[in-house]
Amino acid sequence: MSVRTPMTPSPPNSARGEVRIRPERCKGCELCIAHCPVGVLGLSTDFNAAGYHYPVVATDGCIACQACSAICPDFAIFAVPAGPLPQAEKPTMVA
Repeated sequence: MSVRTPMTPSPPNSARGEVRIRPERCKGCELCIAHCPVGVLGLSTDFNAAGYHYPVVATDGCIACQACSAICPDFAIFAVPAGPLPQAEKPTMVA
């Protein structure tokens, strides 16, 4: 029996995304924490201005799947690709 191996090597860092949280919008439902497939979110011990605990990034490893964004009823959390975003080329002036 042969073992299947990936055709391309795994990236050195499995994190492909960064979680962005807007604590002031969160109502503490914890849906994002429950639905994160890689378990990078945890609940903060702090409160926001409305008195709710909000999510925090507990571990590095976001895969930018947007499950947190899709499940959040308050649009308080989303993920972006890890690392610097590619800069658009600046138009050049033609003389």
